[in-house]
Amino acid sequence: MLEVFGPDGLIAQAHPDYEHRPGQIDMARAVMRAFEEQRHLIVEAGTGTGKTLAYLVPAVAAALGGRGRVIISTGTKNLQEQLMEKDIPFLQSVLPKPFGATYMKGRSNYLCLNRLARAQDSPVLDGLEEVDYFEEVTDWASVTQIGDRAELLNLPESLSFWRHIDARPETCLGQKCPDYDPCFITRMRDRAKEADIIVVNHHLFFADLALRNGNYGSVLPDYTAVILDEAHLIEDVASEYFGSQVSNYQIDDLIRDLGMLTIDEVDTDRELTKSLARLSRFSDQFWMGFKDGRGEEGRSVIVPGTFAKRNADGALVATPL
Repeated sequence: MLEVFGPDGLIAQAHPDYEHRPGQIDMARAVMRAFEEQRHLIVEAGTGTGKTLAYLVPAVAAALGGRGRVIISTGTKNLQEQLMEKDIPFLQSVLPKPFGATYMKGRSNYLCLNRLARAQDSPVLDGLEEVDYFEEVTDWASVTQIGDRAELLNLPESLSFWRHIDARPETCLGQKCPDYDPCFITRMRDRAKEADIIVVNHHLFFADLALRNGNYGSVLPDYTAVILDEAHLIEDVASEYFGSQVSNYQIDDLIRDLGMLTIDEVDTDRELTKSLARLSRFSDQFWMGFKDGRGEEGRSVIVPGTFAKRNADGALVATPL
């Protein structure tokens, strides 16, 4: 590690303002030992230690040394961007061996080409100003290689129509989609398969872990080690994916998407319209039942006996609906 972090190391030679920090070398060595011995490691270091490079260099060394792909999971978007736009490109220019790195985000961050094409005829826009925004997105879609919403720097953070053209899994046609090959999700996965280092956020990491535990496949390509930066944030994120939650957004989106289908058969179209109206009504009635008794952040308290109670024999009996 002295060859990289030492006073005359590779980083010092490339960065005139580099400051030699013994704590950084100690951390890098500890991370490298964890890779070599295949064991867990928890590190807490103060501001200014240089934590990011202290785990990045061993991660690259482990990946290039035949120990397999390494996932780096961050808690914030800012750190993810810092890694991909600053720290990793710097190391790629400094370290003697080349290595591949990419990032992966949740599907809703990416544009769906198929949904965008269908939205051209009937875009769901709020206000006249979004007409220009929609045109800008359409122009951007023809030139971007990544399809990441974050590339649209000149547009507002919250676009009302983005949820109607993003690549969320509920509307994905998979390999049956006519845009499967140029699909930005397909491209993202292809880049990840070729990378030595993959940067993700905690939400995507735990979403993948939940899928693997349920034998439903995976989102991330296989890896041999993971580094959880900003680990103090993982408790809340892990609770989301290994707890239970319900939402009306998916039902609303399903009703809206089905309502936009073009159906030539009059009877079928009429029956679908009636069914969607019933579904919308039943959905509203269901969610109104959660109106009372909500705790903070819209959560409902579930107390013992809500779904089942024990009878006189001690057996669990479901409560009436």
